Amino acid sequence: KRESRLAATAGVDGTARSRDGDAHMSVWEEWITENGDLGAFEVVSTSTTANLPRPIRMQPALSAERWFTFFEPSTADQPNTEFRMTADSDTVCRAVFAGGIEEDMRPLVWKYLLSIYPWSSTERERQAIDKEKADEYWILKSKWLNDQELKETPDFIEQTSRIEKDVLRTDRTLPLFATDSGFGGGDEANISEHGLPGSSASLEKMKDILMTFHRYDQGVLGYVQGMSDLLAPIYSVYQDEPTTFWAFTAFMKRMRSHFLRDQSGMQDELSTMAQLVEIANPRLHKHLVQCDADNMFCCYRWLLIWFKREFGFEDVLRLWEVLWTDYLTDRFVLFVALAILQRHADVIIDHLRSPEEVLKYVQDLSDTIDLNDALKGAEMCFYKVRFRVNAVEQIRKSRNLPLFVSSISDDEPAAAAAVKEENEESSSADAEVPLMTFEWEDNQNSGSGEKDPLLKGDETPESDISRTPPLTSSRGSILDSNGKEMSPEDAKLDDGTTLPRISEAVHRIFAESSYNEVNSTV
Repeated sequence: KRESRLAATAGVDGTARSRDGDAHMSVWEEWITENGDLGAFEVVSTSTTANLPRPIRMQPALSAERWFTFFEPSTADQPNTEFRMTADSDTVCRAVFAGGIEEDMRPLVWKYLLSIYPWSSTERERQAIDKEKADEYWILKSKWLNDQELKETPDFIEQTSRIEKDVLRTDRTLPLFATDSGFGGGDEANISEHGLPGSSASLEKMKDILMTFHRYDQGVLGYVQGMSDLLAPIYSVYQDEPTTFWAFTAFMKRMRSHFLRDQSGMQDELSTMAQLVEIANPRLHKHLVQCDADNMFCCYRWLLIWFKREFGFEDVLRLWEVLWTDYLTDRFVLFVALAILQRHADVIIDHLRSPEEVLKYVQDLSDTIDLNDALKGAEMCFYKVRFRVNAVEQIRKSRNLPLFVSSISDDEPAAAAAVKEENEESSSADAEVPLMTFEWEDNQNSGSGEKDPLLKGDETPESDISRTPPLTSSRGSILDSNGKEMSPEDAKLDDGTTLPRISEAVHRIFAESSYNEVNSTV
Protein backbone atom coordinates (compact mmCIF):
# COMPACT_ATOMS: atom_id res chain seq x y z
CA LYS A 1 0.00 0.00 0.00
CA ARG A 2 2.80 2.37 0.88
CA GLU A 3 4.61 1.64 -2.41
CA SER A 4 1.41 2.32 -4.34
CA ARG A 5 0.89 5.55 -2.43
CA LEU A 6 4.42 6.70 -3.23
CA ALA A 7 4.04 5.71 -6.87
CA ALA A 8 0.82 7.69 -7.12
CA THR A 9 2.53 10.82 -5.80
CA ALA A 10 5.77 10.44 -7.80
CA GLY A 11 6.75 12.45 -10.85
CA VAL A 12 7.89 11.01 -14.13
CA ASP A 13 11.47 11.13 -12.86
CA GLY A 14 10.56 9.18 -9.73
CA THR A 15 10.84 12.23 -7.48
CA ALA A 16 8.53 11.95 -4.51
CA ARG A 17 5.89 14.69 -4.47
CA SER A 18 3.65 16.02 -1.76
CA ARG A 19 -0.07 15.46 -2.06
CA ASP A 20 -0.56 18.83 -3.74
CA GLY A 21 1.96 17.91 -6.45
CA ASP A 22 4.90 19.94 -5.11
CA ALA A 23 8.07 18.25 -6.34
CA HIS A 24 10.25 20.05 -3.79
CA MET A 25 9.82 17.51 -0.99
CA SER A 26 12.50 16.75 1.57
CA VAL A 27 13.20 13.51 3.42
CA TRP A 28 11.77 15.04 6.57
CA GLU A 29 8.52 16.00 4.88
CA GLU A 30 8.13 12.54 3.37
CA TRP A 31 8.45 10.96 6.82
CA ILE A 32 5.83 13.32 8.18
CA THR A 33 3.35 12.71 5.36
CA GLU A 34 4.08 9.00 5.16
CA ASN A 35 3.52 8.10 8.80
CA GLY A 36 2.32 4.52 8.57
CA ASP A 37 1.66 1.60 10.89
CA LEU A 38 4.99 0.76 12.51
CA GLY A 39 3.98 -2.84 12.91
CA ALA A 40 3.92 -3.31 9.14
CA PHE A 41 6.46 -0.61 8.25
CA GLU A 42 8.68 -1.24 5.23
CA VAL A 43 11.46 1.00 3.99
CA VAL A 44 10.91 2.01 0.36
CA SER A 45 14.09 2.62 -1.62
CA THR A 46 13.66 6.03 -3.28
CA SER A 47 15.97 8.94 -3.90
CA THR A 48 14.47 10.78 -0.94
CA THR A 49 14.24 7.94 1.59
CA ALA A 50 16.94 7.06 4.08
CA ASN A 51 18.51 3.66 3.64
CA LEU A 52 17.51 2.42 7.09
CA PRO A 53 18.53 -1.00 8.43
CA ARG A 54 15.90 -3.69 8.68
CA PRO A 55 14.77 -4.56 12.22
CA ILE A 56 16.37 -7.69 13.65
CA ARG A 57 13.74 -8.27 16.34
CA MET A 58 12.30 -11.33 14.61
CA GLN A 59 14.74 -14.13 15.47
CA PRO A 60 14.26 -17.15 17.78
CA ALA A 61 14.99 -16.85 21.48
CA LEU A 62 18.52 -17.66 22.62
CA SER A 63 18.62 -21.41 23.34
CA ALA A 64 21.06 -23.47 25.41
CA GLU A 65 22.46 -24.98 22.23
CA ARG A 66 23.29 -21.61 20.76
CA TRP A 67 24.49 -20.22 24.08
CA PHE A 68 27.20 -22.84 24.39
CA THR A 69 28.51 -22.00 20.92
CA PHE A 70 29.67 -18.72 22.46
CA PHE A 71 32.21 -20.62 24.59
CA GLU A 72 35.46 -22.40 23.85
CA PRO A 73 34.79 -25.76 22.19
CA SER A 74 35.63 -28.88 24.14
CA THR A 75 37.04 -31.97 22.47
CA ALA A 76 38.34 -35.34 23.68
CA ASP A 77 41.90 -34.28 22.90
CA GLN A 78 41.54 -30.75 24.28
CA PRO A 79 38.83 -30.44 26.94
CA ASN A 80 37.62 -26.94 27.79
CA THR A 81 38.43 -26.89 31.49
CA GLU A 82 38.02 -23.13 31.89
CA PHE A 83 34.75 -22.83 29.96
CA ARG A 84 35.48 -19.23 29.04
CA MET A 85 33.33 -17.26 26.60
CA THR A 86 35.09 -16.59 23.29
CA ALA A 87 32.34 -14.58 21.62
CA ASP A 88 32.42 -10.85 22.28
CA SER A 89 29.70 -9.32 24.41
CA ASP A 90 28.19 -7.44 21.44
CA THR A 91 27.50 -10.74 19.67
CA VAL A 92 25.70 -12.12 22.71
CA CYS A 93 23.76 -8.91 23.30
CA ARG A 94 22.70 -8.82 19.67
CA ALA A 95 21.33 -12.35 19.95
CA VAL A 96 19.34 -11.42 23.07
CA PHE A 97 18.12 -8.19 21.50
CA ALA A 98 16.98 -10.03 18.38
CA GLY A 99 14.97 -12.78 20.07
CA GLY A 100 15.19 -12.77 23.84
CA ILE A 101 16.23 -15.76 25.99
CA GLU A 102 14.63 -19.15 26.47
CA GLU A 103 13.23 -19.56 29.97
CA ASP A 104 15.65 -22.24 31.17
CA MET A 105 18.66 -20.12 30.13
CA ARG A 106 17.44 -16.87 31.63
CA PRO A 107 18.97 -17.24 35.15
CA LEU A 108 22.44 -17.77 33.70
CA VAL A 109 22.38 -15.20 30.91
CA TRP A 110 20.93 -12.50 33.17
CA LYS A 111 24.02 -12.70 35.38
CA TYR A 112 26.11 -11.61 32.41
CA LEU A 113 23.67 -8.89 31.34
CA LEU A 114 23.59 -7.52 34.89
CA SER A 115 27.39 -7.63 35.23
CA ILE A 116 27.41 -10.19 38.04
CA TYR A 117 29.61 -12.37 35.84
CA PRO A 118 32.37 -10.73 33.76
CA TRP A 119 32.10 -11.71 30.10
CA SER A 120 35.60 -13.20 30.15
CA SER A 121 35.19 -15.16 33.40
CA THR A 122 36.03 -18.85 33.73
CA GLU A 123 33.84 -21.50 35.33
CA ARG A 124 36.01 -21.48 38.43
CA GLU A 125 35.79 -17.71 38.70
CA ARG A 126 32.02 -17.76 38.36
CA GLN A 127 31.71 -20.33 41.12
CA ALA A 128 33.90 -18.17 43.33
CA ILE A 129 31.73 -15.12 42.55
CA ASP A 130 28.56 -17.02 43.52
CA LYS A 131 30.05 -18.06 46.86
CA GLU A 132 31.53 -14.65 47.60
CA LYS A 133 28.28 -12.84 46.79
CA ALA A 134 26.19 -15.26 48.85
CA ASP A 135 28.46 -14.85 51.89
CA GLU A 136 28.41 -11.06 51.53
CA TYR A 137 24.62 -10.99 51.34
CA TRP A 138 24.13 -13.01 54.52
CA ILE A 139 26.55 -10.73 56.35
CA LEU A 140 24.69 -7.63 55.14
CA LYS A 141 21.35 -9.11 56.20
CA SER A 142 22.58 -10.20 59.61
CA LYS A 143 23.74 -6.66 60.41
CA TRP A 144 20.19 -5.36 60.60
CA LEU A 145 18.44 -8.61 61.46
CA ASN A 146 20.40 -9.05 64.70
CA ASP A 147 20.56 -5.37 65.70
CA GLN A 148 17.70 -4.84 68.13
CA GLU A 149 18.68 -1.24 68.78
CA LEU A 150 18.53 -0.46 65.07
CA LYS A 151 15.09 -2.04 64.78
CA GLU A 152 13.73 0.46 67.30
CA THR A 153 14.84 3.53 65.35
CA PRO A 154 12.16 5.64 63.57
CA ASP A 155 13.78 5.13 60.15
CA PHE A 156 13.83 1.36 60.46
CA ILE A 157 10.23 1.22 61.69
CA GLU A 158 9.08 3.53 58.90
CA GLN A 159 10.92 1.59 56.20
CA THR A 160 9.70 -1.76 57.52
CA SER A 161 6.11 -0.54 57.28
CA ARG A 162 6.63 0.92 53.78
CA ILE A 163 8.31 -2.22 52.45
CA GLU A 164 5.66 -4.50 53.95
CA LYS A 165 2.80 -2.50 52.40
CA ASP A 166 4.47 -2.43 49.00
CA VAL A 167 5.44 -6.11 48.92
CA LEU A 168 2.03 -7.31 50.06
CA ARG A 169 0.48 -5.44 47.13
CA THR A 170 2.90 -6.63 44.44
CA ASP A 171 1.83 -9.19 41.82
CA ARG A 172 -0.48 -11.05 44.19
CA THR A 173 -2.34 -12.75 41.35
CA LEU A 174 0.73 -14.86 40.52
CA PRO A 175 0.92 -18.29 42.22
CA LEU A 176 4.48 -17.54 43.37
CA PHE A 177 3.21 -14.60 45.41
CA ALA A 178 -0.12 -16.07 46.54
CA THR A 179 -0.98 -16.04 50.23
CA ASP A 180 0.18 -18.97 52.36
CA SER A 181 -1.99 -19.24 55.47
CA GLY A 182 1.01 -20.68 57.29
CA PHE A 183 2.50 -17.17 57.36
CA GLY A 184 0.11 -15.32 59.62
CA GLY A 185 -3.26 -16.53 58.35
CA GLY A 186 -5.33 -16.02 55.22
CA ASP A 187 -6.22 -12.88 53.33
CA GLU A 188 -9.64 -12.30 54.85
CA ALA A 189 -8.40 -12.31 58.43
CA ASN A 190 -5.39 -10.13 57.63
CA ILE A 191 -7.36 -7.57 55.64
CA SER A 192 -9.90 -7.33 58.41
CA GLU A 193 -7.20 -6.80 61.05
CA HIS A 194 -4.41 -4.96 59.20
CA GLY A 195 -5.93 -3.80 55.92
CA LEU A 196 -3.41 -5.88 53.95
CA PRO A 197 -3.54 -9.42 52.51
CA GLY A 198 -1.61 -12.33 54.00
CA SER A 199 2.00 -13.25 53.26
CA SER A 200 4.04 -16.21 52.02
CA ALA A 201 7.61 -17.51 52.08
CA SER A 202 8.43 -15.70 48.83
CA LEU A 203 6.96 -12.43 50.04
CA GLU A 204 8.88 -12.63 53.31
CA LYS A 205 12.10 -13.17 51.36
CA MET A 206 11.30 -10.13 49.23
CA LYS A 207 10.80 -8.04 52.36
CA ASP A 208 14.21 -9.11 53.66
CA ILE A 209 15.88 -8.42 50.32
CA LEU A 210 14.44 -4.91 50.16
CA MET A 211 15.37 -4.11 53.77
CA THR A 212 18.89 -5.36 53.14
CA PHE A 213 19.03 -3.20 50.02
CA HIS A 214 17.78 -0.22 52.02
CA ARG A 215 20.58 -0.63 54.56
CA TYR A 216 23.18 -1.37 51.86
CA ASP A 217 22.20 1.63 49.72
CA GLN A 218 21.12 4.00 52.48
CA GLY A 219 24.03 6.38 52.01
CA VAL A 220 22.95 6.89 48.39
CA LEU A 221 19.19 6.44 48.18
CA GLY A 222 17.83 3.41 50.01
CA TYR A 223 14.39 1.94 49.45
CA VAL A 224 11.78 4.07 47.68
CA GLN A 225 8.19 3.13 46.97
CA GLY A 226 7.89 1.36 43.61
CA MET A 227 11.10 -0.61 43.86
CA SER A 228 9.15 -3.73 44.87
CA ASP A 229 7.71 -3.72 41.33
CA LEU A 230 11.26 -4.00 39.97
CA LEU A 231 12.23 -6.73 42.41
CA ALA A 232 9.35 -9.17 41.76
CA PRO A 233 10.33 -10.21 38.19
CA ILE A 234 13.95 -10.80 39.23
CA TYR A 235 12.90 -12.83 42.25
CA SER A 236 10.59 -14.93 40.07
CA VAL A 237 13.60 -16.00 37.99
CA TYR A 238 16.01 -16.83 40.82
CA GLN A 239 13.83 -17.42 43.92
CA ASP A 240 17.05 -17.24 45.91
CA GLU A 241 17.82 -14.39 48.28
CA PRO A 242 21.53 -13.72 47.58
CA THR A 243 21.32 -13.98 43.79
CA THR A 244 18.12 -11.94 43.63
CA PHE A 245 19.65 -9.26 45.87
CA TRP A 246 22.74 -8.77 43.71
CA ALA A 247 20.80 -8.87 40.45
CA PHE A 248 18.36 -6.30 41.86
CA THR A 249 21.22 -4.13 43.13
CA ALA A 250 22.80 -4.16 39.65
CA PHE A 251 19.46 -3.25 38.09
CA MET A 252 18.99 -0.38 40.55
CA LYS A 253 22.33 1.16 39.57
CA ARG A 254 20.78 2.11 36.25
CA MET A 255 17.31 2.81 37.65
CA ARG A 256 18.33 4.83 40.70
CA SER A 257 17.84 8.19 38.96
CA HIS A 258 14.15 7.33 38.46
CA PHE A 259 13.62 7.35 42.21
CA LEU A 260 15.48 10.53 43.21
CA ARG A 261 13.39 12.52 45.63
CA ASP A 262 13.74 15.72 43.62
CA GLN A 263 12.35 13.90 40.54
CA SER A 264 15.26 15.21 38.43
CA GLY A 265 15.88 11.79 36.88
CA MET A 266 12.31 11.39 35.69
CA GLN A 267 12.20 15.00 34.52
CA ASP A 268 15.17 14.21 32.31
CA GLU A 269 13.46 11.08 30.95
CA LEU A 270 10.24 12.93 30.16
CA SER A 271 12.07 15.91 28.67
CA THR A 272 14.09 13.65 26.38
CA MET A 273 10.94 11.72 25.52
CA ALA A 274 9.26 14.96 24.41
CA GLN A 275 12.23 15.77 22.17
CA LEU A 276 12.13 12.34 20.55
CA VAL A 277 8.41 12.69 19.86
CA GLU A 278 9.05 16.07 18.26
CA ILE A 279 11.73 14.61 16.01
CA ALA A 280 9.82 11.45 15.06
CA ASN A 281 6.33 12.89 14.73
CA PRO A 282 6.11 16.70 14.72
CA ARG A 283 2.37 16.53 14.08
CA LEU A 284 1.79 14.47 17.22
CA HIS A 285 4.06 16.71 19.25
CA LYS A 286 2.22 19.82 18.05
CA HIS A 287 -1.09 18.27 19.11
CA LEU A 288 0.31 17.35 22.55
CA VAL A 289 1.40 20.98 22.95
CA GLN A 290 -2.11 22.11 22.08
CA CYS A 291 -3.50 19.63 24.63
CA ASP A 292 -1.04 20.86 27.27
CA ALA A 293 0.28 17.28 27.41
CA ASP A 294 3.74 17.87 25.96
CA ASN A 295 5.30 17.33 29.41
CA MET A 296 4.84 13.63 28.55
CA PHE A 297 3.47 12.87 32.00
CA CYS A 298 1.29 10.28 30.25
CA CYS A 299 4.49 8.18 29.90
CA TYR A 300 5.57 8.60 33.53
CA ARG A 301 4.56 5.12 34.72
CA TRP A 302 5.92 3.50 31.55
CA LEU A 303 9.39 4.89 32.12
CA LEU A 304 9.50 4.83 35.94
CA ILE A 305 9.24 1.05 36.23
CA TRP A 306 9.96 0.03 32.64
CA PHE A 307 6.43 -0.94 31.57
CA LYS A 308 6.07 -3.29 34.54
CA ARG A 309 2.29 -2.71 34.66
CA GLU A 310 1.68 -2.41 30.93
CA PHE A 311 2.69 -5.92 29.82
CA GLY A 312 1.96 -9.39 31.15
CA PHE A 313 4.49 -10.72 33.66
CA GLU A 314 6.28 -12.98 31.17
CA ASP A 315 6.49 -10.19 28.62
CA VAL A 316 8.08 -7.96 31.25
CA LEU A 317 10.89 -10.51 31.60
CA ARG A 318 11.36 -10.52 27.83
CA LEU A 319 11.32 -6.74 27.62
CA TRP A 320 13.81 -6.16 30.42
CA GLU A 321 16.39 -8.59 29.08
CA VAL A 322 16.26 -6.75 25.75
CA LEU A 323 16.71 -3.40 27.49
CA TRP A 324 19.61 -4.74 29.56
CA THR A 325 21.60 -5.52 26.41
CA ASP A 326 22.11 -1.80 25.64
CA TYR A 327 22.52 -3.07 22.08
CA LEU A 328 21.48 0.12 20.30
CA THR A 329 21.45 2.47 23.28
CA ASP A 330 21.12 2.29 27.05
CA ARG A 331 17.98 4.43 26.69
CA PHE A 332 16.12 2.11 24.36
CA VAL A 333 13.11 2.16 26.71
CA LEU A 334 12.41 5.67 25.38
CA PHE A 335 12.08 4.27 21.88
CA VAL A 336 9.71 1.56 23.08
CA ALA A 337 7.50 4.32 24.48
CA LEU A 338 7.92 6.31 21.26
CA ALA A 339 6.87 3.34 19.11
CA ILE A 340 3.71 2.82 21.15
CA LEU A 341 2.79 6.49 20.88
CA GLN A 342 3.46 6.37 17.14
CA ARG A 343 1.07 3.45 16.75
CA HIS A 344 -1.68 5.38 18.54
CA ALA A 345 -0.83 8.83 17.16
CA ASP A 346 -3.87 9.10 14.89
CA VAL A 347 -6.29 8.34 17.73
CA ILE A 348 -4.56 10.81 20.04
CA ILE A 349 -4.60 13.56 17.40
CA ASP A 350 -8.16 12.98 16.19
CA HIS A 351 -9.98 12.36 19.47
CA LEU A 352 -8.08 13.59 22.54
CA ARG A 353 -8.21 17.23 23.59
CA SER A 354 -6.92 17.50 27.17
CA PRO A 355 -4.00 16.21 29.25
CA GLU A 356 -6.45 14.16 31.32
CA GLU A 357 -7.81 12.45 28.22
CA VAL A 358 -4.30 11.69 26.95
CA LEU A 359 -3.23 10.30 30.33
CA LYS A 360 -6.31 8.09 30.62
CA TYR A 361 -5.98 6.78 27.08
CA VAL A 362 -2.29 5.91 27.49
CA GLN A 363 -2.82 4.22 30.85
CA ASP A 364 -5.74 2.22 29.45
CA LEU A 365 -3.36 0.65 26.93
CA SER A 366 -2.14 -1.62 29.74
CA ASP A 367 -2.34 -5.32 28.75
CA THR A 368 -3.26 -4.43 25.15
CA ILE A 369 0.25 -3.87 23.72
CA ASP A 370 1.95 -6.56 21.66
CA LEU A 371 5.55 -6.77 22.88
CA ASN A 372 7.17 -7.87 19.62
CA ASP A 373 5.38 -5.15 17.66
CA ALA A 374 6.51 -2.60 20.23
CA LEU A 375 10.13 -3.77 20.08
CA LYS A 376 10.23 -3.86 16.28
CA GLY A 377 8.62 -0.45 16.17
CA ALA A 378 11.13 0.85 18.73
CA GLU A 379 14.02 -0.39 16.61
CA MET A 380 12.67 1.37 13.53
CA CYS A 381 12.06 4.55 15.53
CA PHE A 382 15.69 4.46 16.66
CA TYR A 383 16.97 4.20 13.08
CA LYS A 384 14.65 6.92 11.79
CA VAL A 385 15.39 9.40 14.57
CA ARG A 386 19.10 8.68 14.33
CA PHE A 387 19.01 9.46 10.61
CA ARG A 388 17.27 12.77 11.21
CA VAL A 389 19.64 13.78 14.00
CA ASN A 390 22.67 12.83 11.90
CA ALA A 391 21.31 14.79 8.93
CA VAL A 392 21.03 17.95 11.00
CA GLU A 393 24.40 17.44 12.67
CA GLN A 394 26.11 16.95 9.29
CA ILE A 395 24.86 20.36 8.24
CA ARG A 396 25.85 21.94 11.53
CA LYS A 397 29.32 20.43 11.30
CA SER A 398 29.90 21.65 7.76
CA ARG A 399 28.64 25.07 8.86
CA ASN A 400 31.05 25.03 11.83
CA LEU A 401 28.13 25.16 14.27
CA PRO A 402 27.91 23.19 17.53
CA LEU A 403 26.50 19.72 16.95
CA PHE A 404 24.05 20.15 19.80
CA VAL A 405 22.60 22.86 22.01
CA SER A 406 23.83 22.78 25.58
CA SER A 407 22.11 24.36 28.52
CA ILE A 408 23.03 28.05 28.38
CA SER A 409 23.07 30.22 31.46
CA ASP A 410 22.37 33.95 31.69
CA ASP A 411 26.06 34.60 32.22
CA GLU A 412 27.32 35.90 28.88
CA PRO A 413 30.90 34.52 28.97
CA ALA A 414 29.61 31.11 30.03
CA ALA A 415 26.97 31.25 27.29
CA ALA A 416 29.53 31.97 24.62
CA ALA A 417 31.83 29.22 25.87
CA ALA A 418 29.00 26.68 25.95
CA VAL A 419 28.15 27.34 22.32
CA LYS A 420 31.76 27.52 21.14
CA GLU A 421 32.80 24.16 22.65
CA GLU A 422 31.29 22.11 19.86
CA ASN A 423 31.87 18.57 21.05
CA GLU A 424 32.49 18.91 24.78
CA GLU A 425 30.11 17.31 27.22
CA SER A 426 27.90 19.70 29.12
CA SER A 427 28.22 19.86 32.88
CA SER A 428 24.58 20.84 33.19
CA ALA A 429 21.87 18.31 33.82
CA ASP A 430 20.02 17.05 30.76
CA ALA A 431 16.79 18.15 32.40
CA GLU A 432 17.86 21.76 31.81
CA VAL A 433 18.46 21.26 28.08
CA PRO A 434 15.83 23.14 26.05
CA LEU A 435 13.53 21.19 23.80
CA MET A 436 14.58 21.08 20.18
CA THR A 437 12.21 22.73 17.74
CA PHE A 438 11.36 22.02 14.11
CA GLU A 439 10.14 25.05 12.24
CA TRP A 440 9.65 23.97 8.66
CA GLU A 441 7.90 26.97 7.20
CA ASP A 442 5.60 26.77 4.20
CA ASN A 443 8.03 28.95 2.26
CA GLN A 444 10.98 26.61 2.78
CA ASN A 445 10.37 25.20 -0.67
CA SER A 446 10.51 28.55 -2.39
CA GLY A 447 13.50 29.42 -4.52
CA SER A 448 14.98 27.44 -7.36
CA GLY A 449 12.38 24.69 -7.25
CA GLU A 450 15.07 22.04 -7.42
CA LYS A 451 14.58 18.85 -5.42
CA ASP A 452 16.27 18.76 -2.01
CA PRO A 453 18.88 15.96 -2.07
CA LEU A 454 19.12 13.28 0.56
CA LEU A 455 20.63 14.88 3.64
CA LYS A 456 23.42 12.43 4.13
CA GLY A 457 27.09 12.88 4.94
CA ASP A 458 29.12 14.91 2.49
CA GLU A 459 26.34 14.85 -0.09
CA THR A 460 24.78 17.98 1.44
CA PRO A 461 25.28 20.78 -1.09
CA GLU A 462 26.56 24.26 -0.28
CA SER A 463 23.17 25.71 -1.19
CA ASP A 464 21.58 23.82 1.69
CA ILE A 465 24.45 24.60 4.05
CA SER A 466 24.14 28.30 3.29
CA ARG A 467 20.52 28.19 4.46
CA THR A 468 21.52 26.91 7.92
CA PRO A 469 20.65 29.51 10.56
CA PRO A 470 22.72 30.34 13.62
CA LEU A 471 21.86 29.30 17.15
CA THR A 472 19.83 31.31 19.60
CA SER A 473 20.59 31.45 23.30
CA SER A 474 18.07 30.84 26.05
CA ARG A 475 17.71 34.65 26.31
CA GLY A 476 16.58 34.81 22.69
CA SER A 477 19.75 36.48 21.40
CA ILE A 478 21.25 35.01 18.22
CA LEU A 479 24.75 33.53 18.45
CA ASP A 480 27.22 32.81 15.68
CA SER A 481 29.51 29.75 15.61
CA ASN A 482 31.96 31.55 17.89
CA GLY A 483 29.35 32.24 20.52
CA LYS A 484 29.10 35.96 19.78
CA GLU A 485 25.77 37.72 19.61
CA MET A 486 24.49 38.73 16.18
CA SER A 487 21.79 41.18 15.27
CA PRO A 488 18.60 39.75 13.77
CA GLU A 489 19.44 41.51 10.50
CA ASP A 490 22.84 39.76 10.28
CA ALA A 491 21.30 36.33 10.95
CA LYS A 492 18.22 36.66 8.76
CA LEU A 493 17.88 33.94 6.11
CA ASP A 494 16.62 34.49 2.62
CA ASP A 495 13.64 32.18 3.02
CA GLY A 496 13.07 32.50 6.76
CA THR A 497 13.64 28.84 7.55
CA THR A 498 15.32 27.51 10.68
CA LEU A 499 17.39 24.39 11.25
CA PRO A 500 16.30 22.06 14.07
CA ARG A 501 18.39 22.35 17.20
CA ILE A 502 19.47 19.03 18.68
CA SER A 503 19.71 18.97 22.47
CA GLU A 504 22.67 17.43 24.23
CA ALA A 505 20.47 14.66 25.67
CA VAL A 506 19.36 13.51 22.22
CA HIS A 507 22.85 13.96 20.75
CA ARG A 508 24.31 11.68 23.42
CA ILE A 509 21.86 8.87 22.69
CA PHE A 510 23.35 8.42 19.25
CA ALA A 511 26.90 9.54 19.98
CA GLU A 512 27.19 6.90 22.70
CA SER A 513 25.25 4.21 20.84
CA SER A 514 26.98 0.83 20.67
CA TYR A 515 25.39 0.29 17.25
CA ASN A 516 27.61 0.46 14.19
CA GLU A 517 26.92 0.18 10.50
CA VAL A 518 28.50 -3.27 10.26
CA ASN A 519 25.82 -4.69 12.54
CA SER A 520 23.07 -3.58 10.19
CA THR A 521 24.32 -5.92 7.46
CA VAL A 522 24.93 -9.01 9.61
